Amino acid sequence: MSKVKSAIITAIVVIAIVVAAVFGVASFNVGAIQRYNSIAASISLGSDYSGYVYTTIYPEGVLSQSEYNALSEEDKSSYEQVGGVYFSAENSDYDDFESLSAAVASDARKISQRLGDRGLSDYYVSVVDGAAITVGVPSGYSYAAYKGNDSSGRSTALSTAGSTLGYLLADGELTLRTTDSSITLGEDDSSTTVDMTRYADEYTDADILGDGSQTYSFTTANEDITEYFSSVSSYTFGGSHVLSFSLTQTGRQRINDISTLAASSESQVIYVCVGDTNMLAITCTSAIDSDTMQFSMNTAEMASDVSATLNSVINGGTLSVDYQDLGSALSSTATGGENAALMAFIACIIVLAALCVAAVIKYKKLGGVLSMSFVILALVFLYAIYILGIQVTFPVIATCIGIMLLFAVTNLIVLGEVRAQCKTGKTMQAAVKAGYKRTLLGIIDIHVVVLVAAILIAAVASGAAAACGLTLVVGAIASYVLYWFTRLMWHVCSAPQRNKFAFGGFKREVYGDE
Repeated sequence: MSKVKSAIITAIVVIAIVVAAVFGVASFNVGAIQRYNSIAASISLGSDYSGYVYTTIYPEGVLSQSEYNALSEEDKSSYEQVGGVYFSAENSDYDDFESLSAAVASDARKISQRLGDRGLSDYYVSVVDGAAITVGVPSGYSYAAYKGNDSSGRSTALSTAGSTLGYLLADGELTLRTTDSSITLGEDDSSTTVDMTRYADEYTDADILGDGSQTYSFTTANEDITEYFSSVSSYTFGGSHVLSFSLTQTGRQRINDISTLAASSESQVIYVCVGDTNMLAITCTSAIDSDTMQFSMNTAEMASDVSATLNSVINGGTLSVDYQDLGSALSSTATGGENAALMAFIACIIVLAALCVAAVIKYKKLGGVLSMSFVILALVFLYAIYILGIQVTFPVIATCIGIMLLFAVTNLIVLGEVRAQCKTGKTMQAAVKAGYKRTLLGIIDIHVVVLVAAILIAAVASGAAAACGLTLVVGAIASYVLYWFTRLMWHVCSAPQRNKFAFGGFKREVYGDE
């Protein structure tokens, strides 16, 4: 390869790396009011780096200090102080605080199970003063949003986390409802009208749609709707977010009956509710007759939230206490410290720089080729985490560093073999060819083992473990591709060099008259 071709190819690669790095890590103002936030500043962060969004729910009949202070003196008379809260047996379904406290503790365990099934990277559930439950989920803020440089992103993340809390903290039984007080079946003279008010249950007057609409149950009071569903799951495919119901044999028949009623109504909608929370609105233009039902959701988060809550209720996880309406969701600071994300980023840069410097010291100009590959691998992680929506936590960062070290080790193995081949008196070209050939199976084995383990972790695990598995999948594939990219760039960059051995700091053993 000529010097010109070598220089052109190397320049193109370097320019591509520089451009990707600039947009990947550099944030800057664009004009007077607009700002470009880098890929690194736009990645969703876990609670270690961006804190929690949390709220506290109080049972009916229990007030916080501020709520109690807002009451009139007459209303205060029915409450007694218990720890940091105020309890009124008159306004509660429980006659004494001890019974209520036991029920709240049980509900906290059920909520914790829901959060675990939801697959969040982190969360916490704690009982406060024996009668309130505080729940926190990762804010999901990007670094830019956390630092106030992306108000839109911060608002979106807060809304998403608040929505998650709203769904997962839904209390009450599972019901199927309609807003139509009467439904007409048949046509013309053969039509009959079903009076939905006779199916009214304890939630009939609830404002479940947020617009004051009165709702009516599609089922009688003695029906257990949870027996109609065997499971609820969610998945995302091709940009679509799907909520999938698996029905029991009895459920298939009853859903067919209910959907027939809904299809004849004015609204043609079945509202799937947990207590007063509307989880899903099913539009029915005809009867549903299938063992499964699948519905599109607006976001992957919403699909996962609804799936986790409905599965909990179906499997006996209904909250036993009636809680007051969910209050405002609040944000906390990063659990790792105010500058935890910045410190983590600097640590990653230091690791990357150390690998690059070590490569140059050991392998001279060839170390520069290795440094290119290290930087590209780091950028692959950066962009993949952003595109795939992986939430960055300490385990995810550790996984990225682990793959970087794996890539370094695989290159040390092959370069060590090339050095050994050089010492046998072979030319550099022959030594490189032999070195890669001798180590190929071992390198493939390492990457296959890592890839298979990563796929299993990503498929079976949840939360932070699943994120690490997906990161490992990306890393294993990228590491193997860059293994060959290093080989290519070695050839490109060393082609113009007269002394190929000096390019990599190798020495050739000379025998006889050579």
